[in-house]
Amino acid sequence: MKSENKYWEFTEEEVHHFGHRLRRIRALVDLPDRRVKKGETGGWVSDSAEISGSAWVYDEARVYGSSRVSDSAEVSGSAWVYGNAQITGSARVSGAARVHGLARVYGSARVSGSAEITSSARIYGSARVSGSAEITGSARVYGSAQVSDSAKVVGSARVYGWARIVDEARVAGSAEVFDLAWVCDGARVCGEARVYGSAWVAGLAEVSGEARVKVKSHVMTLTSIGSKDSTVNLVRTEKGHYLQVGGWEGTAYNLMEEVYRRSEKWVCDAATKQQWIKEYQALEMLAMERVAAWERARSEEATKQ
Repeated sequence: MKSENKYWEFTEEEVHHFGHRLRRIRALVDLPDRRVKKGETGGWVSDSAEISGSAWVYDEARVYGSSRVSDSAEVSGSAWVYGNAQITGSARVSGAARVHGLARVYGSARVSGSAEITSSARIYGSARVSGSAEITGSARVYGSAQVSDSAKVVGSARVYGWARIVDEARVAGSAEVFDLAWVCDGARVCGEARVYGSAWVAGLAEVSGEARVKVKSHVMTLTSIGSKDSTVNLVRTEKGHYLQVGGWEGTAYNLMEEVYRRSEKWVCDAATKQQWIKEYQALEMLAMERVAAWERARSEEATKQ
């Protein structure tokens, strides 16, 4: 053990885990705040790991490598904490969760299920990460934010406030999701995008670049449009908007120019070609209406300032 302890000891029971020798621990004193009585055994700890303060490792949980569990933190279930990870404050890691690398979980944060926190990610405040969610890179999840299901927060992304990232959603790059915003289904938020307020990004929506999404109406997503049954994303940015149609990205203003250019290479009969063009024309009209509404709102906001 890295530091002298006075409240637990190693038992003779041991296991070998990926080249690490782990021994079960036993309490030398009552730990009422941890619901542990003197003589009660806990989880598995390596000689090189640190368990200090009044922290405790329960059940079949494993703490090894150069990791540290301190203060009033708890690791339970079949969770693993290893590498140089740190669990501090009153944080809880449970279930089959994995915290490793240089990751830190602190404050009153909770990591459960089969969630994985790795690299130099930080989970703190009252944040909750559960399900099979993954937080990696230098990502931060804090405040009262929740990341669950199969969602991922990667890169240097930030999720905070009361934001929710659920289902198979992904937040990446240096994007931020905060306030009461939700990102769900298979939606993606990346680049330097900001999703906040009461915004809801769902379906197959992709919010990227310098997008600024404050309410649901700041994103419009459609599917199965035109010659390639493309997914369409119209997103408000700080000063304007962008329009994604399949792999093409531009604006509502130059959509039809691109459609006519590409239509020369479409392999289809005349009726099908006309049908696709009508779909794109309808998309243009709808997009223009939404963009006009955004511009009106901007003008009103500027007038109030």
